[in-house]
This record gives sequence, C-alpha cells and structure tokens, in this order.
Amino acid sequence: MNTTFPHTDKSWNVSLHGGHSSAFCDHAESALEDIAHAAIAAGCPLYGITEHAPRVEPHHLYDEERAMGWTVETLDQLFTEYAAAVDRLREQLADRIILLKGFEAEVIPEDRYADLMLGLRKRFNFQYMVGSVHWVAGHIIDYRRDHFDLAADACGGVEALAVRYYETVAEMVRRLRPEIIGHLDIVRRHAPSEESVSTPKVRAAAFKALDVIREHECILDVNTGGYRKGFGRPFPAAWLTEAARDRGIVFCFGDDSHRVSEVCLDIPEARRYLLTCGVDAITALQPEGARLTRRTISLT
Repeated sequence: MNTTFPHTDKSWNVSLHGGHSSAFCDHAESALEDIAHAAIAAGCPLYGITEHAPRVEPHHLYDEERAMGWTVETLDQLFTEYAAAVDRLREQLADRIILLKGFEAEVIPEDRYADLMLGLRKRFNFQYMVGSVHWVAGHIIDYRRDHFDLAADACGGVEALAVRYYETVAEMVRRLRPEIIGHLDIVRRHAPSEESVSTPKVRAAAFKALDVIREHECILDVNTGGYRKGFGRPFPAAWLTEAARDRGIVFCFGDDSHRVSEVCLDIPEARRYLLTCGVDAITALQPEGARLTRRTISLT
C-alpha cells in the first residue's frame, strides 16, 4: 500500500476528520467511495475517514433512525460494515491517495464509554480516534435546539452546560487518549450567542481542558463545519485557538464531511484563519509501517 506523502504547494490540503457517508450514517448523503474520489479530485494527498461510533442504548437513537426502523443492533452491524469498507477502499485507491482508517468516539453511556470506544478501536484495528463530545448530561447538544435546551436545563443554564461540556472534554481525553480532538467548541452551535458560552467561568473550564489536551499531546481539529453552520469561522473560536497555540498544542484540518460537496470544503479559508491566529503549520498523521507518525506541514 502506498504511504508516500507527496509535497505540493497545497500539502496542507489534508482533512483528518471527515468521510461520514450515507451507508453508515443516517444524516449523511454520499457514498463512502464517492467521498474518497472527491478527496482525490480535490488534490488531497491524505484523507482521514472517521465515521461515528455506534451508540449502544436505544434511548440514544436519533428520531430519524427510529423512523427508519434502525436499532442499536443496526448501528453495530453498519459500523462493522464500515470498517471493512474502509479497508477495501484503502487497498483499491492506494496508488492515488493515502486513506486513514479512523472513527469518531462518543462519550455515552457515561459509565462505560471508555471501555466501549477502546474496544471498538482494538476490534476493528483502527489507526486512530477522533475524540468528540456530542452529549452532555444525557442530551445531545449539536443535533437540534430543543435537545440543547434540555441539556442546558439539566445543567442549570447555558453557562453551566458549557462548563460541563469542557469538563467532559477533559475527562474524555484522559480516558480515551485520542489522537485528535474534534470540533472543540461545538457547544456553540445551538447556544443563544457566542458570549453565552465564552464567559470567564466557561473560559476557565476550556483552558483546563486545553491543559489536558496538551498533556496528552492531542492534535486539535480546526473543523470547517463552522463555516457551513453560518458562524463565519471554523471550530474552535479564535480565543481558544490562540490559547491552544500558546500552550504548544498542534492543529489539523477536518472537513467533517457528510456529502461529496463538503469534502475539503473551506480548508483554504481555515488556513487563512489559522494564519491570522498566529499559527503557521498543521500536523498530519501518516502511515509508517504498522503505526502512524506525525508530519508538520507549513501553511506559508
């Protein structure tokens, strides 16, 4: 299998968090093979595919999944098929692109997610993990506004929810030790305002999470989904990006794609965003034998 990472003028056009696809994710639209070919067409030398981990309790199913008749057994079977599909694609397209085999972790159920996520990693021989927090206080926070409001009510308000979110991120990092931290301030998505989730208390909790991220040498995902959500910036916000920079935390790009049209979308804008935040390089993961190594890529 080809593992040569070519140097080009746009070597930074690399996404390590994306590739959600219609066969394995209810809210994606394009086939996995089509997404891989879109990455090739975009001139992406290396692309990380990171489908969502399956949820294992029925009350965590999405409304759309229930409407399709899906069960937790369905999700487990689809994830099994996903892992095999990535293996096939990596072999088929090895002479055209380096595809990485990853998955995006869930922090539910709270009492046993670590064993579940680490078990999935070992069972399917994943190369890496994206550690993301989508659930706080038993409620999904980036799905719909009403679910976000339920989470805020359970925590005692939006500020308290944001504090708990960053505390959950820190605990997730300690328990999973993921290579990449996904869309760090996704708590912003359904918050009433940017200010409501960046108060002094929230920032203190976020900075503690960054300290844990630095301690475990994780890579911070600069997630271009923020542009598609109408924020005019990627995740995370500049105050978080600059605080991470000051701690020596490194960054990668993630397109968080759920369809062909989103593959590598807005990575040039995210590059300019990082440069304005005083960050002049990203970090990629690349195969070296049976393991992944880090490669620093200049943005200038």
